[in-house]
Amino acid sequence: MTDTLSPHPATPSGHNEDSAHFKAYMVVFALLCVFTAVSFVVNHILGQNHTSMLIILGVAVVKALCVAMIFMHLKTDWGKVFFIVIPVSVMSVMMIIVLLPDIVLTWHHQPIEAQAALDSQVIPLNVQPKGTP
Repeated sequence: MTDTLSPHPATPSGHNEDSAHFKAYMVVFALLCVFTAVSFVVNHILGQNHTSMLIILGVAVVKALCVAMIFMHLKTDWGKVFFIVIPVSVMSVMMIIVLLPDIVLTWHHQPIEAQAALDSQVIPLNVQPKGTP
């Protein structure tokens, strides 16, 4: 008979859900170790060039996907991510639209004194110093 007050109920196979998560974490840890070793080996064998950079970048993307899917729970909670991504996207677009007039108009507006000071400091590039032929 199972304890119904247990905070971690047993799954039908008899294993705890925590042990499954622990296994997934350890698999990701092992994959990260292997991919890091691959990055070092590629850098050592190929040196620092564009080919090794592309291979190491691909390995880094795979490592990031492993971390995101398991440690950030995107594999199991993907449906909940939309409730975070969509409002943030809408707010980002709204912020750009709201701040755009200030950004565009502010750099056009300079006091006349500041513009005159900038104009007086301009040195033409085609002027030769005195005494040169």
